[in-house]
Amino acid sequence: MITREATINDWDELFVFFTKIYRKNHPLHKLEFWKWQFGDPKFGRSFICLNENKEIVGHVGANFQGGLAWIINVYLDKECRGKGVLTKLYALARNYYPLAATAANEAGLGLYRNMRWIRYHDLVRYVKINPQLEDKSFHSVCKSTPVNVKHLLNAKSHYFQQPGIKGLLFNDGSKAVSQEHVGGLRAVNIVDLNAFEEQVWMLGYSWIDYITSWNDLEIKKLEKNEWTIDYKNVVPWRLNPVEENYFCDITFLSEKPLDNEFIVHRNFSDHGRIGSL
Repeated sequence: MITREATINDWDELFVFFTKIYRKNHPLHKLEFWKWQFGDPKFGRSFICLNENKEIVGHVGANFQGGLAWIINVYLDKECRGKGVLTKLYALARNYYPLAATAANEAGLGLYRNMRWIRYHDLVRYVKINPQLEDKSFHSVCKSTPVNVKHLLNAKSHYFQQPGIKGLLFNDGSKAVSQEHVGGLRAVNIVDLNAFEEQVWMLGYSWIDYITSWNDLEIKKLEKNEWTIDYKNVVPWRLNPVEENYFCDITFLSEKPLDNEFIVHRNFSDHGRIGSL
């Protein structure tokens, strides 16, 4: 078996592989998304394993953010498990940056435990509902909301060039992704919290959420402004489709120790894949 870095010329085989392992309408079923995620070496790469028939039987993706290679989209066919293939694919990613990951399921956590990675505190997601809303029930808050945001549209950053999302740049410099079809806004970074909130509510959104790592001291400002941890709120984590009572449960891990001041932002790894999460 051969392990190497994938290129755009591998797309036909990648498409066969991704459609075999991922649910219908997964973002990686589209070439446009693969190019955004892995097509530019400044932001990410895709690593593959091929069998003797030149079929892709294994894949590891890496998203480059914060000086780390965030491991994503890991899958090996049964035929290549237990043969050191994953070690070789991870080594290709490590050639770019030290390795890290976020994991949202037991299989992922078990993998990294076996590899002796360091597990940190879970990521935290905070939510605030528009205080002007009288009915703060799930069905009232998470419904389509008409907003006029054409003047705020922004696609200058790589993250905002993600296919299928609507990136917004607010007056205070805060950035967020509009998901008005479910009434809300997903903040990517917040500069002036009070000014940001005021503009968001003025536009007519029903809620805002923000995800970060537990050690982010900016959380104190959110709590002071009556943002609440997501499981104490009615706005679920999964929005496409909306899954009521599905909340954030994502662990942050790294292969080697990181500085205590390191903060995990929304655009790190694939927990920030707006729309599907």
